[in-house]
Formats: sequence, structure tokens, C-alpha cells
Amino acid sequence: MQDVRLKGVISFCIILTIIVIDYFSKQYALLFDQNYVLNSFITIYKMNNYGIAFSLFNELESVGQLILNIVIFLILVFIARELFTNLASSNLYLIGLSLILGGGSANFIDRYDNSAVTDFIILHYKDIYFPAVFNIADLSISIGAVLIIIYYLSNKTNEVH
Repeated sequence: MQDVRLKGVISFCIILTIIVIDYFSKQYALLFDQNYVLNSFITIYKMNNYGIAFSLFNELESVGQLILNIVIFLILVFIARELFTNLASSNLYLIGLSLILGGGSANFIDRYDNSAVTDFIILHYKDIYFPAVFNIADLSISIGAVLIIIYYLSNKTNEVH
């Protein structure tokens, strides 16, 4: 039982850490001009994303935005329920869920405060650019998804047929 409580505390700390880091990184990005070259691989380019990943649904009107926010909230509730009902699961799975929940919550908070999510990181190498502008919360969500995929793939290969 104590192991489950410890996992719950660690998961909560991961979620809170992602929210705080994302918030302050967005505040830091707001200090720069619209387009600031940080180094040869990262450019700060501030933009508001009113939609979801890759600016999908960016052009929704107010009713559409409300529906999108409700759907996002319900997904976050589902992930939180999945996390806290499975605290006895693998650490890899719990860390993945915690990263997704932390990143999703951070973007939801930003969307609530600003009516949009602030994206600002562009990765590139010379003239080759990553196809999206993103933020720390997006990075957290992506890493969490990769960890969950690894968890499921490693469990699939361990099954006896």
C-alpha cells in the first residue's frame, strides 16, 4: 500500500513540475521578440494556437472552442482516472500517463487563461524544420506517449502465446 501511495505522490509531483515548467517557459518566451534565434537548432517564435496539435481546429468559432475545451477536459479526466486507478502498474506506464496529464493540464490552463495555447519552440537544422511550433507541455505529452507505446510493446513481446 505504501508503494502505491509513493507512486501517487511521484505522479502528482511530475504533473505539477510539468505545469510549472511549462508556465514559466511560456512567460520567458514572451520576453523575446516574435522571432528570436536562441542557437543553431532552436528558434523562439511565439504564436497562439487556438486549436490542437499542428493547429488543427484553429479556425473554430466560440461554440466550437467551447466544445473543444469540454472534450479536452473530459480527456484529461479520463487520463487522471486511468492514472490514479492504476497506481500499482509499471513505473514506465505511470510516468507516461503523468507526463501526458501534466502537459495536457498545462496547455488546458493556458487555453483557459489566454483562450489559446502559446507555442514558441521551433526545432531546425539548417533549412530542415520540424513541422510544428510547440511548447514544453507538448514535448511532455509526446514523451509520455512514447513511454506508453514502449510499455505496451514491451508487454506484448513478454506475453506467452
